[in-house]
Amino acid sequence: MQFDALILKVASRCNLNCSYCFMYNLGDTTYKGQPKFMSYDMIDSILEKTKKYILKYNKKEFSFIFHGGEPLLIDKDFYRTFIAKANKIQDELKDVVFKYDVQTNGVLIDKDWCALFRELQIYPSISVDGTKKAHDMFRVDHKGNGSYDNVFNAVKLLKNKIGYADTVCVINIKEEPLVIYESFKKMQVNSVNFLIPDFTHDNYPFDTEKTMMADWLVTLFDIWINDPDRYKIPMFIGLINSLLGVVAHDNNESTVLVIETNGEIEAIDSLKACGHGFTKSGMNVQSNDFSDIKKAPLGKLYFEDSTTKLCDKCLECPIKEVCKGGRLVHRFKKENGFNNPSVYCKDLIKFIAHIQNRLIILFPELYTKENVDPMKTDEITRYINDVHEKDLGNSIYAEELSYFGQN
Repeated sequence: MQFDALILKVASRCNLNCSYCFMYNLGDTTYKGQPKFMSYDMIDSILEKTKKYILKYNKKEFSFIFHGGEPLLIDKDFYRTFIAKANKIQDELKDVVFKYDVQTNGVLIDKDWCALFRELQIYPSISVDGTKKAHDMFRVDHKGNGSYDNVFNAVKLLKNKIGYADTVCVINIKEEPLVIYESFKKMQVNSVNFLIPDFTHDNYPFDTEKTMMADWLVTLFDIWINDPDRYKIPMFIGLINSLLGVVAHDNNESTVLVIETNGEIEAIDSLKACGHGFTKSGMNVQSNDFSDIKKAPLGKLYFEDSTTKLCDKCLECPIKEVCKGGRLVHRFKKENGFNNPSVYCKDLIKFIAHIQNRLIILFPELYTKENVDPMKTDEITRYINDVHEKDLGNSIYAEELSYFGQN
């Protein structure tokens, strides 16, 4: 079990009330029993366990990602105290580099926050869903008012005061890909980390016979790949690298450990979408080491097995080495836990095949040399459906994956 970053939930409350938020609006209400803010006393415990973990696994680089809720609700001195103490640990370890990030909704960003980011070398990323229409459809405050105008100004301020602006965008297929793409160009962002919405089999809102997410992503990819002045899109770059054999695509999974405001150690917080208390491990940074999380069934699955222990359908899929089964949360169903393909299975097949076909056009000599044929979406889908119809259902992982079901 290895990871390269901690997500620190320094605030368990938020000044927005985004309708798709897995923290507050998908059924998990455990935040109500947690402190609103991480205490200063928690800092020493976190850094002590971080030091122990780094020494155990000989890490050379490690990141702290300040998160929430909304992390800018906590006072600025918390960040100064945390990083001052972290710098002392870094000096003791000598050959380790610490990096600091903050994921914010951007509403509270002002000149003082920008000055703090520069002072402490904290790299901010702002959540913004593209256009005003798409953003204000879901990202509203507790009175139902949209937040786009404040967030747009925050992005401009970051560009002016810090020199760059990285963003995270939850995909909204109700807005046209070109309009979304151009809206970020207008903001002059450096990168957009597009995220597929975190739905499970129990609350998936789209027609399962259609591939609306793939169709949206295909259009966006073609716009992006044809733009010589494109900004960075990590999702696309990761899949391209995987298809070219440069590095395995990880779907942003199994690389971070979450520490809640009360010090609880958990797997990735998107799994809160699976149900109330689903991510709770009963472990705390004050009494447990980070590696203890793998003693909890969910922790072990997430950190050690999430890309290898798959349902039968996924195990037989010819592109599983690229797809990795998709994100773990997208495989969940109350009836049988994670013993399912992703709710976006058809979308992933179609989208990955499209990228590979485009790469063959862009690098014909490479693919000819390696004797690689273009992927065919229908052929792949038909193949795994045939496997599914054989009712293999007795895979070595079926019982283990179904353990997480709630019925």
